[in-house]
Amino acid sequence: MKKEPKNIFKTLKKIRFFLIFAIVLLSINAYAWFIYITKVDTSIKAKVRSWNIMIQVHDENVASDITFNVSEMYPGMPDYHDYATVINNGESQGTLEFVIKRVQIFDSVYTLDDYTSEQLVEMLADNYPFKIDVSLTNNVIDPGHTEQFVVDIKWPYESGDDVADTYWGNQAYSYMKATNSDTCISIVAEIRVNQAPTN
Repeated sequence: MKKEPKNIFKTLKKIRFFLIFAIVLLSINAYAWFIYITKVDTSIKAKVRSWNIMIQVHDENVASDITFNVSEMYPGMPDYHDYATVINNGESQGTLEFVIKRVQIFDSVYTLDDYTSEQLVEMLADNYPFKIDVSLTNNVIDPGHTEQFVVDIKWPYESGDDVADTYWGNQAYSYMKATNSDTCISIVAEIRVNQAPTN
């Protein structure tokens, strides 16, 4: 039995359509695979820089807040100086900032609940005959370098304000006698180190 030419033509048309469809589908898949391979290849060529920051007080590693306690306060006292060291053992530059979280001066306590860190820093510097300066040696820490968060307190014998010297000297004496505490002033700070953006 012979096939009619119409049926053969229809069959050839269907085969041609499937062939064209298969070629188009194959070329799209090949192109998509090429793009995928290219993306994977380029995305794994990145260097990861190490990030290793340590904070130490008196050669002891500190994981959380840093507390500085001052045991004696009086006019003419020896200058007080203490610090925390920030060590960058990594390969990336970091930016430094500090937050004063709590200040105790004799029997008065000031916290972030009522003041900002900036207000507490101002209070320490300006509200008393003794001057308390808290600062960083630098706001940037380079790889392989150290920086410091420093606390300095000075109370000269003659601050220039005899009334304030007498008042705060008596406050210090009364507080120490009444509480039997070995801390006149306490400053709690947090040092924050962020990875600097790279170019």
